[in-house]
Amino acid sequence: MESETRQRIIALLYSAPQGPTEIASMLGLSQPYISNHLAALKSHRLVKSHREGRKSVYELEDKARAAMMAALAGFSEESRGLNAGHRGPRKTELHRS
Repeated sequence: MESETRQRIIALLYSAPQGPTEIASMLGLSQPYISNHLAALKSHRLVKSHREGRKSVYELEDKARAAMMAALAGFSEESRGLNAGHRGPRKTELHRS
């Protein structure tokens, strides 16, 4: 799941700046896949990058904001799962006062 991957990236970057290759290695995912997620996080201004020689290094732009966004994304995923089987009130529930 994409949001889960982004939450995991944010968690890694919360502890220290990392390059895409290191993140990919730690998460067991491909570097291009991680780079795409980093680009999305950067476009939402959750991460920023700088160059160290030939290597890009990513870090959280604002730790508090990134942590809050990751928590909200997790909450959204949980509530979607909880509501998946819910179709609304039953007819008997509609007529109760």
